[in-house]
Amino acid sequence: MSAEKGAQLIADDILKEAMEKAAGIIETAKKEARTLLDAARFGAKEEEERETKEAQTRGKHVYDGVLAEGRMRAKREVLQKREERINEVFREVEEKLQAHASSKEYEEDIIRIAAMACKKLGQDNLVIRANRRDLELLEGSKDQITRELGEGTKTVSVSLGEPIQTIGGVKVRTADGRIEIDETFEGRIRREFEGIRVKVAKVLFEGLK
Repeated sequence: MSAEKGAQLIADDILKEAMEKAAGIIETAKKEARTLLDAARFGAKEEEERETKEAQTRGKHVYDGVLAEGRMRAKREVLQKREERINEVFREVEEKLQAHASSKEYEEDIIRIAAMACKKLGQDNLVIRANRRDLELLEGSKDQITRELGEGTKTVSVSLGEPIQTIGGVKVRTADGRIEIDETFEGRIRREFEGIRVKVAKVLFEGLK
């Protein structure tokens, strides 16, 4: 074999080896590129899923907040409506008391109310106060009330005081003004308001949520 031909064979081998290495390098580069691309896609998918989850969490918080606020507002409105209905009942009661205070049977009631109030106070010298109309009714029954209060030899003095603003009933105090009992319609309602309110609410709303 001539030297020229041998050199050509060596050159061909070197070229072949170089081409094979180049092909290997290219294939490796392609694999690395695919790996990087897949990693990028996977990272993008993870980021998308993370953002989706965060958006869902934020949305749930907003939904829960709106729902809670709506429930609270609805509850306030229900309580307000109930309170308005209860107050309406008390207004109706006041109207009925006013009507009763103008009735014939009330003329007997006011004497009984005054006598019972005086007995509750249990003093010897008493002053009865009522509205102007009722004071006129009591004026003619003052002796009757005095007799009912007297026990045996006990003497009780009953006088009528200045008129007061009230639908009906009386206020009775000792002559020195140190002790007073309020048996007006308004006074009794104030004292028993909470108990009456509970009973009214029970009648109106029992069984309702």
